[in-house]
Amino acid sequence: MVISPPISIIIPNLDCPLVGHAIEAVQAQTNGLNAEIVVVGRDRPGSVPRDGTVRFVESETALSPAAARNLGVEKAGGKILLFTDADCTPLPGWLECLIAAVERAPVAGGAVSFDLEANRWAVADNIASFHDLLADRVAENDTAVPVGTLNLGLTRRAWEEVGRFDESLVTSEDFDWFLRARASGLRVAFEPRALVEHAAVRSTRGELEGHAAWYGKHFPAFRRRHPGVFDNGPTWRRRWLFRAAAPFKARLSAEAIFKRHPQLEDARFAFPGVVLFKRAWYRAVAAAWEEV
Repeated sequence: MVISPPISIIIPNLDCPLVGHAIEAVQAQTNGLNAEIVVVGRDRPGSVPRDGTVRFVESETALSPAAARNLGVEKAGGKILLFTDADCTPLPGWLECLIAAVERAPVAGGAVSFDLEANRWAVADNIASFHDLLADRVAENDTAVPVGTLNLGLTRRAWEEVGRFDESLVTSEDFDWFLRARASGLRVAFEPRALVEHAAVRSTRGELEGHAAWYGKHFPAFRRRHPGVFDNGPTWRRRWLFRAAAPFKARLSAEAIFKRHPQLEDARFAFPGVVLFKRAWYRAVAAAWEEV
């Protein structure tokens, strides 16, 4: 039985060799649904099916995640828009749970898991990046805590009200969109049962620190747009104070993550990597510091 409204699952892709796994995981959950899978971007490995089961919107140039998602929405026909990433595997029940959440609120986010027995640098990178989205987070029908575009659902009407992802933001474009949605008065739900698994994609210390530094370098653009949202502590008042406090902040924030999430205790081996990630992020923010 085909249900209404139609659903579009949008996956930005930049030559990711894992995108095939994401597509297969979504396809396994779309049986009986009026759903389409829209993959947007580049695919040098040739992992996106060309048999008509997936709508591949190929771009001539490499697109940022924000640009790819915006283009995906333009090409999609769904009244419900769901987003995940090419390096994510939506787990069984994801589609059903996320759609149900969108029926309760016009915007909804789900949870993230990852292999806690993977390479220690990959585990540390995932912990540092996604600890706020772990499945031990309480379900809410109206959350003030951000959700992420690697696991996001919304109505077409919500998209039209809030607008596109800001393509001028290299990072944190999902946080920006979330804040704009909240400012528009839209409720945002969080559904931990809608779960995607993020792959272990960074296997060396250099890759971990490079990832963190990339985020830190581009944080000032988000900070200019949303001063005081994230940077409201006393050490954010002056660059010299922030830089001096950074090593202590890195360790304290890593400790706080493990304290808040007892499920990570078996991944304590990754704690030094989480500290390194935080330290690299703080260093990059200090290097790119702008008074706001």
